[in-house]
Amino acid sequence: MITLLRLLITIVPTAALFYARRFLPAGMEIRSVNLGALPLADLLAAAVIALLIWFLITPPVCRFAQNLHFRLSTQRKIRQQIRKQQRFLLNWLLSRPAHWGITGTASEPQYANTCEGLLALRGSGYLDRKRESYRNAFQTLTEAVVPTGLASRTVNRPTVINTSMLLSLVALEKKNSTDVIDSFDLYDDIAANLWFLHAENGWGPLILRADKKECRFVNTWWALRALYQYGYLERPEEGDAFRQFLISIYEKNRGGTFGYSPSDAPRLTVTAMYLLLYYDLPRALRREIAGDYDPRAAADFIYTRFVTEKCQVEVECIDGTYAGGSYIAHTPWKHIASAYAMQALAAARKNGDLSRRDMDDIYRRTSEILSRDLRSPAANESCYIPSDIEISRTGPYTFAAAHLILGLQALL
Repeated sequence: MITLLRLLITIVPTAALFYARRFLPAGMEIRSVNLGALPLADLLAAAVIALLIWFLITPPVCRFAQNLHFRLSTQRKIRQQIRKQQRFLLNWLLSRPAHWGITGTASEPQYANTCEGLLALRGSGYLDRKRESYRNAFQTLTEAVVPTGLASRTVNRPTVINTSMLLSLVALEKKNSTDVIDSFDLYDDIAANLWFLHAENGWGPLILRADKKECRFVNTWWALRALYQYGYLERPEEGDAFRQFLISIYEKNRGGTFGYSPSDAPRLTVTAMYLLLYYDLPRALRREIAGDYDPRAAADFIYTRFVTEKCQVEVECIDGTYAGGSYIAHTPWKHIASAYAMQALAAARKNGDLSRRDMDDIYRRTSEILSRDLRSPAANESCYIPSDIEISRTGPYTFAAAHLILGLQALL
């Protein structure tokens, strides 16, 4: 189709110019040796004009036509596909026997997966229609909360990520209540304790003051985002210290990228996390951070990993921790990198750090994922099985669907 369009663009003006030569005023004709019935000079001129049009004019014209068609037609169809599959993913999540276990067949909830499902419900705009499901799942969390936070059933201790996800949900409850929390006092204390336990390099896996080697950028991102949503930047007593700590964490980036730790290679998930948080911050604070942090470089890295290299999942292996005289092993954390990339790149486009053409590629890549990596176990239901994830014997992972719901929401 494109080749045909290029031929048409080349032939029509070349023929028009060739024909217009007949109307030159008398005395301006070009004398030439004939090749058959046609002057050789005319043939050479037509060939040169055709080559110039083919190589210089048709490529940008075709790109413009393709982009125009994509934005007027194809992107609208992809948005419809996104909205439909987001709804099907949510239907699958809500049809699971537990809200939510790590896989779709789990009969008992895991608190991290429950938080992820609730954040997906909140972020997708379906809260009002699924309020009862939301309240029931949230009740599961409130019953498990202890004074220091929310435990992980894997290690049987409160963890930074679980506690931070809980605090993010509580912060959303403060803004738009579903009447599932009677008093916020306990959660205010949990937030204060989380902030109190930060170390110079952030947070480790557990609700403890971590040493340097235990601090991880993923744990730190979850804690920073939760405390920011909880209003710590505006607090009279903690605001300045929180702002300076945020700036100090961003100073640890390398060319806009982050790894799991300061010594780790750049990772899509972590780079997308911090770019997403950056765009959420007030403009004045962003200007301070931008002295040592390049959001355009971060967006370029995320684009390359997500679109060009087609990364969907990254696995973070976490060293064990000694707590209370006991060694606690941590299972690897599977990050749905595709969902974080969608959110971060959509925010980059909104803030002028990503071109429209690159954003078109994001939609194309997302459509490819929805066509190839979603499965439909029942009518009007979809689960997400990325091509680069280890498949569980007990069924698709619920957290993959939950995170993808949030990623798709950013593109709507």
